[in-house]
Amino acid sequence: MLRVEPQIVQNYVAAGQVQLVFWHILDHGQSAQAHQAAECAGQQSPISFWQMHDTLFERQGELWNLENATLVAIAGELGLETSAFESCLSDQSIIDKVARMDQERRAAGIRLRPSFDVNGQIVQGAIPYDSFAQLFDKLLVQ
Repeated sequence: MLRVEPQIVQNYVAAGQVQLVFWHILDHGQSAQAHQAAECAGQQSPISFWQMHDTLFERQGELWNLENATLVAIAGELGLETSAFESCLSDQSIIDKVARMDQERRAAGIRLRPSFDVNGQIVQGAIPYDSFAQLFDKLLVQ
């Protein structure tokens, strides 16, 4: 998705034709911490959510043993206010929000990442940009 998402944003989201909404789906023991980190970054600014999301996704191979100190260091690299970020990581409301979003998606039968709800049509798995473009273009003419 690292190559596909920017194309979707550039060609459809920026044009106001598609809205990109992120739902947390937990897939391994420490993924909850990564999702909480994105939420905490997003509390400082909406763009920071996506910066944290993208950074964690890009660096996922080196983040199997996530510790708060690592996440705080990444937040600092992104220019976030680290003391507020660190406090947020232990905020129960953030922990609950991530868990609730995961549970809601699982209740809807969505367990794989990436998964997309395109106007009620569920698309699961990493698919090429051209497939998204065809789907979006078809829906946009309706």
